[in-house]
Amino acid sequence: MDKIRELALPISGRVIVISDIHGEIRLFKELLKKVEFSSDDYLIINGDLCEKGGNSKEVVRYVMELTAANPKVHVIEGNCDALVEHLLNENPKLLDYLAARGNTLIGEWLEEIGYQLNEHSTIQEVKEVLLRHYRKELEWLTNLPTAIETDRYIFVHAGLEDREDWKETDRSKALTMPSFLEKSHRAGKFVVVGHWPVVNYSTDIPSDNPIINEAKKIIAIDGGNVIKPTGQLNAFIIERSAEGDSFSHLYVDKLLARAVTKNFVAEEAMKGSINYPFYTIVPVEKADFFTLCRQPETDKLLHVKNEYIIQNENGDFTIKADVSCAQISVSKGEIVSVIDEGCAGYALIKKGGKAGWIPTECLG
Repeated sequence: MDKIRELALPISGRVIVISDIHGEIRLFKELLKKVEFSSDDYLIINGDLCEKGGNSKEVVRYVMELTAANPKVHVIEGNCDALVEHLLNENPKLLDYLAARGNTLIGEWLEEIGYQLNEHSTIQEVKEVLLRHYRKELEWLTNLPTAIETDRYIFVHAGLEDREDWKETDRSKALTMPSFLEKSHRAGKFVVVGHWPVVNYSTDIPSDNPIINEAKKIIAIDGGNVIKPTGQLNAFIIERSAEGDSFSHLYVDKLLARAVTKNFVAEEAMKGSINYPFYTIVPVEKADFFTLCRQPETDKLLHVKNEYIIQNENGDFTIKADVSCAQISVSKGEIVSVIDEGCAGYALIKKGGKAGWIPTECLG
């Protein structure tokens, strides 16, 4: 990696870390308000400002304004932000990407200036048009550091290679490495990453909350915003002190909040989830609401909601979306987020960042 920035943090105060905003400007502003972000705080945005969500151009503009107004706001690049290099390097495959994707930063820019892509468009023409209107934004994005190093932390979008000198990590690996929490590093500091939704690591009850692995010195904070049905935008909060740092988090999501009207205690056997990349299932025993299935890759037995099971043309079974196979206990009066209440008998809800099924009657 060439673009590494050193940052001296004070011994006390808050450091707020947010990653994978993915064009969700409303959620981002809502989260800053929820954490009561002020000029006293350090804010580190850990990559992927844009793509996938509906308003990438406004996220970029707003974050650029934040960095210009506040020297304590710092941004690193994510793999989605680095896509602008394909434009500047005149990669013709970028045009195919723009045609296939519904929400892109470049697509939003082109729409804003009234330029329509067609079969005669060339990457050189698109580059020329965008440089004419968005040179400042393009230069800002391409100059973002790949990593920020502080006294106790390294902030990088996806991960570090397990090298004696972590700074020799290949930049593409730093931006795109999958499942970093399952790997290791020798940096000697906590490495804070986004990129890989933490729910992919889930075991008993799927959770979108940040994961702190003290032994590996890895903190994974991507709440699956936009990417996952249960997704949330996390703010990981580091409270600095001379005695040692403490961690907490807050989150926001787009889900509808509802009050629980009846107590429910989850069945102990109802645990687990089906998430990327293990989508194949083998039905074992079907019941009224859930089917006991075996997951071939992990050999786990999971209770999958009947409506989420799909049989392909070749006869194999898979699921229609990432889904919790857990039940979750709730108490009357609790406020939960509703993910899916369109299934028979049970509703899929989220409580405290964790997703599970409760009887539909518990929602009134």
